[in-house]
Amino acid sequence: MTFLNPLALFGLLAAALPILLHLLNLRKLRTVEFSTLAFLKELQKTRIRRLKLRQILLLILRTLLILLLVIAFARPTMRGTLIGNLGTHARTSAVFIIDDSYSMTVSNEQGELLNQARQAAESINHLFAEGDEIYLVRLSASATTAPGYDIATRDFALLKKNIDEIGPSPIRRSLEDGLRIASRFLATTRNFNKEVYIFSDFQQGVLTDSPGEAVTKEKLFPPEVRFFFLPVNKRSVQNFGVESITIPSALLERDKPFVIQAQIGNFSDNSVQDHVVGVFLNGTRVAERSIDLPKRSSVPVEFSVTAGAVGYVQGFVEIEDDDFPYDNRRYFVLQIPDQIRVLLVGEARDVQYPRLALATRASETESALTLSDISPDRLNSTMIRRADVIILCTSQGFSSSQISELRTFVNDGGGLAIFPGVQFDASGFNAQFAGGLSLPQCLGVDRSSAARAEIGSYTEFDKVELRHPIFEGMFESPSTPLSTRSPASTPGEARKVESPRILSSARFALTAQSNPIITLSNGGSFLTEHTIGSGRLFLFAVPTTTEWSDFPLKGLFVPMMHRTALYLGHQQARSGDVLPGSEIVLRSNAVTSDLWTIRNPQNVEVTAAPSRQSIQRVLRFAATDQLGLYEVASNTTVLQKFVVNLDTRESHMEKATPAEMDNLLKRLGIDGGTVHTIRQTTDLERSVLESRFGVELWKYFLMLALVVALIELLVARTTKREIGAGA
Repeated sequence: MTFLNPLALFGLLAAALPILLHLLNLRKLRTVEFSTLAFLKELQKTRIRRLKLRQILLLILRTLLILLLVIAFARPTMRGTLIGNLGTHARTSAVFIIDDSYSMTVSNEQGELLNQARQAAESINHLFAEGDEIYLVRLSASATTAPGYDIATRDFALLKKNIDEIGPSPIRRSLEDGLRIASRFLATTRNFNKEVYIFSDFQQGVLTDSPGEAVTKEKLFPPEVRFFFLPVNKRSVQNFGVESITIPSALLERDKPFVIQAQIGNFSDNSVQDHVVGVFLNGTRVAERSIDLPKRSSVPVEFSVTAGAVGYVQGFVEIEDDDFPYDNRRYFVLQIPDQIRVLLVGEARDVQYPRLALATRASETESALTLSDISPDRLNSTMIRRADVIILCTSQGFSSSQISELRTFVNDGGGLAIFPGVQFDASGFNAQFAGGLSLPQCLGVDRSSAARAEIGSYTEFDKVELRHPIFEGMFESPSTPLSTRSPASTPGEARKVESPRILSSARFALTAQSNPIITLSNGGSFLTEHTIGSGRLFLFAVPTTTEWSDFPLKGLFVPMMHRTALYLGHQQARSGDVLPGSEIVLRSNAVTSDLWTIRNPQNVEVTAAPSRQSIQRVLRFAATDQLGLYEVASNTTVLQKFVVNLDTRESHMEKATPAEMDNLLKRLGIDGGTVHTIRQTTDLERSVLESRFGVELWKYFLMLALVVALIELLVARTTKREIGAGA
């Protein structure tokens, strides 16, 4: 037995009052004046015994009356359905969790799985009575914090309407998410009965976001909560999907081929041959291949494609239709910039050679470079914001605020190249650049004497990583096939690159995050790449002047400067995947209006106001509930494009194993004995009725208290009459 109002049980202390009164009455001695003992002799011993028994009976009745009243106010509740047939069920709070993910669009002989889930939820509405409340949770919205989402429904006609309106959603949320929000809902209710209903296909991909054994066990639900799992069965599904798309790091140029790598998965138990995979750019099919897909496997496929225009290039990889069409197409977007804004920072002698090298356009298809230069003391946030690539031709003369703005610039996707100045100071570099930009410490400068240099004791290149994108096509003609271009870098291949004669070079303590592109014969690194946030940084070991080396005079210098600017300027050209329902942070360094317009794949526009952070405009956007391409614009200027693709876990149609289900229950602290798995929809109502509990008995205790009060009244009247007659 459980009490809904246990605080009222403190009233049981009042049951001691009749006992105390009875004991006090026994201690009172009455003086009766009489002239003879004849009256005592006339009293019968049996009458005295009867009087005492009735006094004890009154004591019991009065104590019982108080006990029954107190228990009635404590609202006792008894488990079991037999008693429930005689009384009224306690009020119930229930949570309906309906899986509306795309995997529920698969059909079997009874129709679409989502439609079956809706019908099952509607079939038990009549089991709830006035005063009950139901929380309806669409699994795709289980992480929402929208106002009113946590309000229960007591209008069951409205509940049926809301269930009918549930449609499939590309947003994936796990059943663990749904159970967590159900625990929050039930924690706020005072109703005795608490029930959770889950209508899902219970596939592996929807079970949880944290597979594996439960490390920390939680206790989300009290032990009286009952769970009803209704798995809608799906037939064997023939499903193939595009799992991922990768565009290897490369310099994207108009009319120049680039590589698209896709991973195609076979999620069924049957192998297939000659499955067609195609690539589309800006709506046009540009490549196609047929591949074999063994069962339960993933196969890579690679395409070489060419974009004939600059700007944003949007595309997708698509395979043939199957039983689950939503993962047959995967989108991507990249940008081939028509113009890259390069800012040279340094004194006149520092920027002389870089300006000459970058002033000419290497080819008609290459992105144009817009050059500007400035001295370090005049560098400000406005100039930084207007640049795509910043080349520091010296490491002296910068303030801490300038270093902080440069870090923000790189962290947000900008490209930065750093050359040491002629008057390079290792300690100053470590204090400002190494600390401010999280770069390796400088160990000092390796110098060769002029006398030794004359006899050939200078430093040269040791190894060159020819696989790096800045060398792609540098030593081959445009007609050279991709398959025959510079493969791996080896010491022998380094001789193909003309090395400058280096008299002095800065030596940096490289870390695990450093990527040496060109190393030196003295063990140092000539060119090192670093990743900082969304941007990249090149760190050179020699200045852009001739005091330390003849690098600016070599034939390598001009193409190296061009490729550096192009590579660093292309880092923000590609957009990564965004999962449906995820928040994306949109950033722009451009001077924009106060309102941005975001157009989704259905051409529905949303207007929002970005905030200002340092030199950027920033907007957090979470309305990513459609698959495809999104466009961000300010007035008529396109600021950014990004794509939303289906979560690959939706492609895995295998049903979760009992062990995986048990692990989820243990993780959340749910006792397996409280879980009822219903295999057939027709058995749902019977299972609910058989397991439901919570019959309130306060009415019965109140009726018993009334009966006891009547009996006490009759017994008390009889006792007074007998006492009066005896007197």
